[in-house]
Amino acid sequence: MINRDMEALLGAYVLDALDDSERAQVEAYLAENPRARAEVDELRETVAALASAPVEETVAPPELWARIAEEIEAEEIEGDVAPSGAAPQVDELAERRERKRRWVAPALAVAASVVAVVLAAQVVSLQGDLDDAREPGDEQVVAAFERATDETGARETQLVSATNDEEVARIVVLPDGRGYMVGDALDALPDDQTYQLWAVVPGGGDEAKVISAGVLGADPKAASFEVDGDVDAFVLTVEEAGGVEASEQDPYAAGTLV
Repeated sequence: MINRDMEALLGAYVLDALDDSERAQVEAYLAENPRARAEVDELRETVAALASAPVEETVAPPELWARIAEEIEAEEIEGDVAPSGAAPQVDELAERRERKRRWVAPALAVAASVVAVVLAAQVVSLQGDLDDAREPGDEQVVAAFERATDETGARETQLVSATNDEEVARIVVLPDGRGYMVGDALDALPDDQTYQLWAVVPGGGDEAKVISAGVLGADPKAASFEVDGDVDAFVLTVEEAGGVEASEQDPYAAGTLV
């Protein structure tokens, strides 16, 4: 079920701008709402992209504000004028204005998030401190990993290098499909390469099927992902930047869930 109050806090949650009480409420909401978790992941990707962009590219486009203003104005016209041209009844007018308020609040929250992201990206660029700016995201994923290992039904595996049989990463998957990977021992790749995670799932008959669980980047210290259905194992490959739909590379590391 969608909670409008919690939805309006997602942008601030991603920017780590909530107090402890609000953060706890949002995290409880995310635990029960896969769609909201996906939106948070998308917002985090946007923040990371803006943080790595030059300052001159992080200016909110003027058409964004024009579009928001047009939507609000259109909603005001729709809410305050009856279809017949007659003045609406008091109860009807109040209901329409309440509907407008419910739409405007999330819209302004999104706009505020965009402004905050732009300002944050500019400050980080000026300080030359991009690595430190990304650390809270990794820390949050690591914390989520640790919590997940204690949850009922959690399954874990160690990804072991195909070349020297040493552990390079750990993965935990929850019954609802949420997964987390911590890869402190992964070597950083060149910028034109990326790690890609693959889930091995049951196929037809005795065959297994391999599906992408996420493109992790060149130097992933921690990552979150989601998988559907049963998963037997995970495989990590090294691909060209951007990832691939089907890998032709030998496994870099692999592990079976237990």
